[in-house]
Amino acid sequence: EIFNEELEGSFEGVGMEIGIRNDQLQVIAPLPGTPAEKAGLRSGDKIFAIDGEDTLEMSVEDAVLRIRGERGTTVTLTISSDGLSDLRDVDVVRDTIRVDSVTWEIKDGIARVRISFFNGDTGARWREAIQEMLTSGAKGLVVDLRNNPGGLLDSAIEVAGEWVDGRPVVIERIQGVDQPMSGSGRARLADLPTVVLVNGGSASASEIVAGALKDYDLATIVGETTFGKGSVQDYQELSDGSSVKLTIAEWLTPNGNSIHETGIEPDVAVEFSLEDLENGLDPQMDAALQIINGTYDFSPETQNDPASS
Repeated sequence: EIFNEELEGSFEGVGMEIGIRNDQLQVIAPLPGTPAEKAGLRSGDKIFAIDGEDTLEMSVEDAVLRIRGERGTTVTLTISSDGLSDLRDVDVVRDTIRVDSVTWEIKDGIARVRISFFNGDTGARWREAIQEMLTSGAKGLVVDLRNNPGGLLDSAIEVAGEWVDGRPVVIERIQGVDQPMSGSGRARLADLPTVVLVNGGSASASEIVAGALKDYDLATIVGETTFGKGSVQDYQELSDGSSVKLTIAEWLTPNGNSIHETGIEPDVAVEFSLEDLENGLDPQMDAALQIINGTYDFSPETQNDPASS
């Protein structure tokens, strides 16, 4: 039921994706505008307790059930950003979380599209955004996948297909057998200068999109290395209305590079500090706009080698 609520885009909770890395429960990404983001939770924050209950032996599913709850109630998370040295309690008031998966604006001839989550509405909203940017004659596109924790694989493939066309978007490796999965889009964006913004909260399906565009040299990836959640999850609805969520395979980029645990490195590394956030600055978006406008200073220390097989 919880997984279905996420895919439908509405649930009651604090609005963040969590996972386990190195045996520690942690925040993958807070969704924009949610109680989790407003409380100051950030990608990579470690969760040591939920309402006083130690998370050491807690599964992700159990943690989600404890964090979710009725709108207006409070959950207390014991958080550390850098280990055990700065443990602090963060009280977060639950709310109804509505995930508008795709939002966009066109400003100064550049389309800025924010994809917050890949759910059942993403494809239709994405097509609306494309139609508007093509009609307006946009000269460039910034796709913001920061703090996008993933979602539906099919939605990610549909999004990438508007650049990649019929080529593989991602490779699924199941028990050692590789299965390329191709997009069905019309590659309407293949010639449009594109920058994709990513950070440590970009995971799973968002890494598939970034990885494909990076491998095919169809976009410049800007920001910070992504989370590295390269697993394939599927769910099946049971007769009682519940669903079983299963991890069944591994994701590779079109060039055969593993996403799991390593993530996608940006072509242009730009940090976004807490100080930037507090001052209302966005150096990553600034860099993206400068790249499209041809005014960015490509110094060697900001660039990484393109992904290769």
